[in-house]
Amino acid sequence: MASAGLTRQLAEWCAGSRPDDLPHAVLADTNLRLPDTRGLILGAADTPIGRAVRTAALEMGSGSDAFSLGTGDSLPAGLAALIDGTLAHAADFDDTHDLSVVHPSAAIVPMALALGQAKQLTGLQVLHAIAIGNEINCRIGSGAPGGFHDHGFHPTSVVGTLAVAITATILTGGTAAQAVHAAGIAGSQAAGVMEAFADGTWSKTLHPGWACHAGMAAAGLAKAGFTGPASILEGRFGLYRSHVQDPDYPFDLDAVTDGLGTRWTMLDCSFKPYPCAHAIHPFVDAALAIHDKIGAGTDRITAIRALVGTTYQPLICEPVDVKRAPLTPTHARASLPYAVCVALHRGALGPSDYAEDVIGDSTVRSLADRFTYATDEIKVPAGFRGVLEVTMADGVVHRHVEPVNRGSRTNPMPAAEMIGKFRLGAARHDRGAQNAIIEAIETLENADSLTWLVRACL
Repeated sequence: MASAGLTRQLAEWCAGSRPDDLPHAVLADTNLRLPDTRGLILGAADTPIGRAVRTAALEMGSGSDAFSLGTGDSLPAGLAALIDGTLAHAADFDDTHDLSVVHPSAAIVPMALALGQAKQLTGLQVLHAIAIGNEINCRIGSGAPGGFHDHGFHPTSVVGTLAVAITATILTGGTAAQAVHAAGIAGSQAAGVMEAFADGTWSKTLHPGWACHAGMAAAGLAKAGFTGPASILEGRFGLYRSHVQDPDYPFDLDAVTDGLGTRWTMLDCSFKPYPCAHAIHPFVDAALAIHDKIGAGTDRITAIRALVGTTYQPLICEPVDVKRAPLTPTHARASLPYAVCVALHRGALGPSDYAEDVIGDSTVRSLADRFTYATDEIKVPAGFRGVLEVTMADGVVHRHVEPVNRGSRTNPMPAAEMIGKFRLGAARHDRGAQNAIIEAIETLENADSLTWLVRACL
């Protein structure tokens, strides 16, 4: 591995960056990440996952550093971020970096909001931390795109822990040297095994929450004098080698630091229009396009075939008999057959389609039995592509290609759809309260503190 000192370069850039340095496009993009993540946190609070993580966090400790903006509990900042980071990912509805498939905001936004409260930071300081943290998150992930997933690790957790550690250290007044140590410490906590895809249990939803907690703990340890290896990324036993155990894997370590501060990779993060794994999204849009042609005639469908990239087949297609009949809502969120068949049958796909009492719908299950997949031979450097073929009883084949997922930089979601998504998540608040949250976020850049935003969310 040729590039040395990756962590030091990231930490020094983070320490040297100032809020006023943010380009307008980066600040504008960050202002979209915040309400998107906030809506998801609010929407997941009163779910089984939300209630469980809240109960556990309250057992872990008490304090008054920060409010969890999902539950309203006052807690140490690390525990508030643990709750909110988990809630942000609970519905699998959070943003994704197209190249690395890291979900950056689910870890970075809760960390910045919790520390922003604890350290009485200005709104601009918090927005700056989110932008910097997301950039570091995406850049570390870009060093091994697809590599973590291929070896059973969730980069959102593995990478996010280090990104939180570096950003949290600087955000709380630490030095670049301390941020390097924090990343080194965080590397020993960087985990995220993806076995929950097998049975639909909840551990994957915890990943960004634990990245918050572990990364913030690493920052505190480093500031207290604890040390960690500077070569945690590129070293012989560093993060890339330990988690991508393939001697022939083409690591791209130049991508971690090239153009740092001038080329912003976090701008290539896609928002999600559907609450499921991002690789499923273009297939959903393809299914909806085909539904528009065939209407309610799903009983006339004899075969459904998807062309899927090899990286995503184990995650969303395999084992196909299990994916055709998901066991839990979490399981269904990683099922390509389920999402495609719901979209074909109902002409829509939303949060209500992942309710416990809905995922066993007999018509959808019957359709899913007709689902097969093959390898999509067209490789895309970043983002998600979907090809769907639906064969009808009369022999007609409807084929639709979605070249890039909706919500991406090149195929953005309309502003009205983004606001609608936020309101859906914030439905426990009335329209006036939702408007207050939106206004607090829109004016955060000029706010002296997070007080108004916190009050609006509670």
